[in-house]
Amino acid sequence: MTILRSALASLAALFCGCASSSLAVEGRAVQDELELLDWRPASAADVLGHWRVRSLNGSAAAVVLDLGYWIDEDGRFSGAALFSGSTPTYEVLSGTWTLTSGGALQLGAEAEPARAEVAGDWLRLSGTQGSLVFERAEIR
Repeated sequence: MTILRSALASLAALFCGCASSSLAVEGRAVQDELELLDWRPASAADVLGHWRVRSLNGSAAAVVLDLGYWIDEDGRFSGAALFSGSTPTYEVLSGTWTLTSGGALQLGAEAEPARAEVAGDWLRLSGTQGSLVFERAEIR
């Protein structure tokens, strides 16, 4: 019986390839694909179009379940936000938008300006309430 166990252990070692492996620290953590994008400050041309939220972070994520915007070149925007509650409810958002030369996007006269950054078809808005990442929505 001892010879059989020894033979099985040897075969297991042969087939398992007892090479040691380790994963670098940066490879161990789950990385958000959106954080790996090459973000740059947005221009007015970058923010135009239809956007659907992909990621919500910060205190805004506690109350907003979904968000979409249409941002027009005439300085107007329209959108809808699904707010959480006992019965989640969509509310229409509309008004005018501005983008400063420093990259601060303001959607509506009473809204807090947010830092606007883009990476390809992605738009990230960051402010004191958190950050939102939008994906450009194509209508075909």
